[in-house]
Amino acid sequence: MKYRKSISSLLAVAAAYCSIPLLILWVAVQGAEHANAQVVHEVVSPDDAGAAAAFEAIVPVLRHPRCMNCHSSGDFPRQGDDSHRHTMQIRRGDGQGMNAVRCNTCHQDHNLVGVHMPPGAPGWHLPPPAMPMIWEGLTDGQLCELFKDPQQNGHRTPERIVEHMHTPLVLWGWAPGDGRAPVPMPQHEFIAKVEEWAAKGAACPMGASARMTPEDSVVHSSSSVYLQRATN
Repeated sequence: MKYRKSISSLLAVAAAYCSIPLLILWVAVQGAEHANAQVVHEVVSPDDAGAAAAFEAIVPVLRHPRCMNCHSSGDFPRQGDDSHRHTMQIRRGDGQGMNAVRCNTCHQDHNLVGVHMPPGAPGWHLPPPAMPMIWEGLTDGQLCELFKDPQQNGHRTPERIVEHMHTPLVLWGWAPGDGRAPVPMPQHEFIAKVEEWAAKGAACPMGASARMTPEDSVVHSSSSVYLQRATN
C-alpha cells in the first residue's frame, strides 16, 4: 500500500512539473495574441476626426484661384486672381488643349519673365475630359470624396495623392509668377496636412459646407460634375 502511495505521489509531482512548461507556453501564446491584436487594432483604426480636420485645413488652398482655375466647371481653364475665362477660346480637349491652340503653345516648363506673362511648370495641363476633377460648388465633404475616388482622381490612392501634391505643377501655386497671388498657406504646412490626412485614414468632413448654397444641388457622373439650379 505504501509503495502504491509513493508511486502515486511521484506521478502527481511529475505531472505537476510537466504542466508548468505547458502553462508557461500557454501564457506566452496568450500574451502574443493580445499584443498582435493591439497592433492590428492600431493599424486598422484610423483617426477619422484627425484626418477630417487635416483635410479641412487644406481646403482654402484647393479653393484658391491657383487651383480652382484648372478645376472649375466647364471645358475650359480660367486665369487671373478673379478666375475669368481663359482668353483665346482655350478648350480642354484631351487635357492639353485643342487643335493648334495647345497648352504648350504658350505655357512652358517655367514662368516667363514679366508681369502677367504666361506661367509655366513641367507637365502643364488640365485634367482630361474622362476625369476632369471639377470641384467648383462642392461641399468640403464632397470635395474630399471626389479626391479619393479612384474612378475620378486618376486611379490614385491617398498615398498617390500625397505624391501628386509634391509635383512641380502643384507646387507652382506657391511661385505663380509676377502679377498672380501665390497660395497664402505655407507650402510645408500644406504638404504636412495632406500627409496627415492620408496617414490617418483619409476620412472626410461630415455635414454641409457653408460654401454650398441652399439653391444649388450637385449632380455627379463618372466623368464630370455639373451644378444644377433647384427649381423649388
